[in-house]
Amino acid sequence: MQALTIADLDRDYDAIMASADDIRAANPGSRWPDGLTKDDNLIDLAWHQREFRARRSFSWVIENASGDYLGCLYVYPSISGEAAARVAWWWHTGHGGSDAELRVLLTNWLSGADWPRLDYRLQEP
Repeated sequence: MQALTIADLDRDYDAIMASADDIRAANPGSRWPDGLTKDDNLIDLAWHQREFRARRSFSWVIENASGDYLGCLYVYPSISGEAAARVAWWWHTGHGGSDAELRVLLTNWLSGADWPRLDYRLQEP
């Protein structure tokens, strides 16, 4: 994984648009990414990049060993003072991402010494 930045604009936008139906299906009640333009996505990526640098929230590109764009991962620490963080992701449709494998990887990674002791709430399958 690598931090999501504005340099990822083209491949991020392409993956979002190719995966729009699956993203909406995984997030009932949300219309995102309906109406998303490339300029809108650039603004979103700049926000994610700034949040990451400020250590307020974290967004990564999920890639395979060949560098193919598989999707995105987000960690959003609570802003209410609660010792918790919401963890969400989406997969680029047709690129073989596995929720089960990612959940195991994330559970191990987020329990490591590099992360604070929080209640990491992984999205429901």
